[in-house]
Amino acid sequence: MDRRLRNRSLADLDVQVVRLRKQQHSVPGRLEDISETGLCIILPCEFWPEELVKLEAADSTLFGHVVYSTWKRNAFRTGIEIEQVLLGGTDLAQLLGTVLRNTMPGVSLSR
Repeated sequence: MDRRLRNRSLADLDVQVVRLRKQQHSVPGRLEDISETGLCIILPCEFWPEELVKLEAADSTLFGHVVYSTWKRNAFRTGIEIEQVLLGGTDLAQLLGTVLRNTMPGVSLSR
């Protein structure tokens, strides 16, 4: 039985996750899926719930906080609730913006 409250759209995009309290600490990750309430990122290390993060992807920057980080197989599945998105100008950023508008209508998008 699927216990998810929201539908998820599969995704596959490289991201860089930056801990906002320790800006020098950046971790590469992979965007796995997008839902109305946030993103699931696969990371090599654990992030703590409520930790503030910045994600850099497709010349865009997304700000949010960690909701969960769970070890699964060989990496941490990390849920991030997105608060604000600054979109870049590339075609990939435009595609990301379209997906976020359609999937996460409540998030603030700007250029």
